[in-house]
Amino acid sequence: MVIASRSLIYSRYTANGMKTMEREVVREAPVTVYVNGRELITFLCTPHNLRYLVLGFLYLEGIIASLDEVALLRVCDEEEMVEVRLTQDVELPTRRVLTSGCGGGTTFADLSVQTSKVDSTLKVTPAQVLGLLRRLYREAELYRSTGGAHTSALSDGQQLLVVASDVGRHNTLDKIQGQCLLEGIDTRDRILLTTGRLSVEMLNKAARMQVPVLVSRTSPTDLAVEMAKAWGITLIGYARGGHMHVYSGEEQVKLD
Repeated sequence: MVIASRSLIYSRYTANGMKTMEREVVREAPVTVYVNGRELITFLCTPHNLRYLVLGFLYLEGIIASLDEVALLRVCDEEEMVEVRLTQDVELPTRRVLTSGCGGGTTFADLSVQTSKVDSTLKVTPAQVLGLLRRLYREAELYRSTGGAHTSALSDGQQLLVVASDVGRHNTLDKIQGQCLLEGIDTRDRILLTTGRLSVEMLNKAARMQVPVLVSRTSPTDLAVEMAKAWGITLIGYARGGHMHVYSGEEQVKLD
């Protein structure tokens, strides 16, 4: 059984001296993905729910368009690799973009090119958004136990449909998309909530999922704000306590 954290012994220094203690830390491992026998990418990730991670990544990068194109997916925990066989041969992308953030994520998408605009009339209220983020934190078990993980969730506005945690914030969205593919959950007209920074690659994944509202407890980047306005995505940051900042799509936010 693959676990998302492990217990480590460490020394804690205070004004009263040093004390040996034990605490859970989030797992991080390199996991290499092979598609049709060819190496595609090596993730630095929390090696948990790898089927979701790989399927979501393949879909959000445009390598597959549906689950029907996947003939086999085998996770080998001992070798830290995932083998994927598609129903047909595909030309794998080679131009990689190193994304921002501590996890050093990778995307093959051209982030300078506009994707399909998100067409939605979904509206949200501040109380709804803040309430969903509070629910997200109650579900963020890995963060509470380790303090070193990101958690994201897909919501229908009332409840959290899918929740994913990982050492990399980009990976959490891939895991959400992968689980949605496997369980037949539609991502359109939903709300994405995350504990991580809203950078351009996070926005690109949300646009690919056709999610019209993206929310975080922290900051967006300037490029993410520009792209959100162009792509019709409501971008909300610093949603915590009793306030939030709306950076784009103000017309989709109704006062309570």
